[in-house]
Amino acid sequence: MAPKSPAVARWELSYRLRRRREVLGITGPQLAKDLGFSRTYWPKVERDQRILTEGKLTDLLALLDFPEDERVELLDLRNLARQRAWWNTYEGLFNEEQLRLWGLEAGAQEISTTESLLIPGLLQTEDYARALITADTAFIRQIEVDQRIEARMHRQERLTDADPLRLNVVVSEAVVRQLTGGVDVLRGQLQHLITMINKHPDTLDFRVLPFSSTTGAIFGCSTFHILDFARPHQPTLGWSEALDWGELIEDENRIRILTVGFGHLQNCALNPEESLALIEQLADRIEASVE
Repeated sequence: MAPKSPAVARWELSYRLRRRREVLGITGPQLAKDLGFSRTYWPKVERDQRILTEGKLTDLLALLDFPEDERVELLDLRNLARQRAWWNTYEGLFNEEQLRLWGLEAGAQEISTTESLLIPGLLQTEDYARALITADTAFIRQIEVDQRIEARMHRQERLTDADPLRLNVVVSEAVVRQLTGGVDVLRGQLQHLITMINKHPDTLDFRVLPFSSTTGAIFGCSTFHILDFARPHQPTLGWSEALDWGELIEDENRIRILTVGFGHLQNCALNPEESLALIEQLADRIEASVE
């Protein structure tokens, strides 16, 4: 089982409350009125932006006629959701949605991700991460640079903990060729990828979409993640991002598109063995060029 995450508990709690209300055919405004909430407060509960007090949650569970065993479970989720985790240390440095993603990532069982120009954050070396963070952000203070790198390295602990995250990756060939940070940084990054792929063959599936591929370009130019969880009440989530924003996706139809798209990319990409061979070839070429 993946580690318990307050962010996952908070999301599951709000999701199950919303689904139960919908099944019973109760509207949000009606429920808010019955519980004495304002019309603006209840939507924040359903969007995972507020946690009810224990008393209010108990009243809500009774109103929604949850079975007794589920009431106990949901109250336990509330208690877990109120706990602080390592990502809360970085409040103020990163926006709420980014921190929320990290919390969901920490409690996920499997993540599928695609990148067109960058090594995914879960696999970046410190030097590579520093090169990215400092490249076009000279206005960021050094302490913030260090904190951002520290947070990125903390996220990576899920790859090697007692029950490691399964990570499926598809990147464009441009990712492993782009001289991000210079020759030495890229060489170190490629060697890190080689080490991780060889060391974790059961939990890391890394594939490269080659320049020679005639399909997959539309999905390949996107950056998105698909997060799967262990518990039956935790449906698949998606995350899409660009330079200055990220969006959590809960809509089943949109997630289906991402899932189909990722499967298509995997089929278009080199298989894991071929991808590793390409990375090793590029690493050897760099090594030979600097000797």
